Amino acid sequence: MRMETVTFPNPDVQKYITEHFVTVKYESGRDSEQFSRFGIFTTPTIFILDANGDELYRIVGHFTPEDFTGQLISARQIIGKL
Repeated sequence: MRMETVTFPNPDVQKYITEHFVTVKYESGRDSEQFSRFGIFTTPTIFILDANGDELYRIVGHFTPEDFTGQLISARQIIGKL
C-alpha cells in the first residue's frame, strides 16, 4: 500500500494531521542532508519534532489510513504535550 496514494490523501488522515501537526516533506535523493540529519534509512519515515527540531516520535513503514491515524494518536498520547 502506498502512503502517498492511499493513506496521506485520505480525508480523515488529512483532517487529523491538519488539526494537530505542521508537515514538511523530504524527498529521498533531493534532501540527502535531512535524511542524514535524522538518520532516515527507509521510506516512508514520519517523525514528530518539538519546537527546537528535536525528534520526539518516529513512525516507519506503510500503514492503512486507519492504522496511520492510530499511530499519530498514540504519538500524541505518549508525547503528552502536542
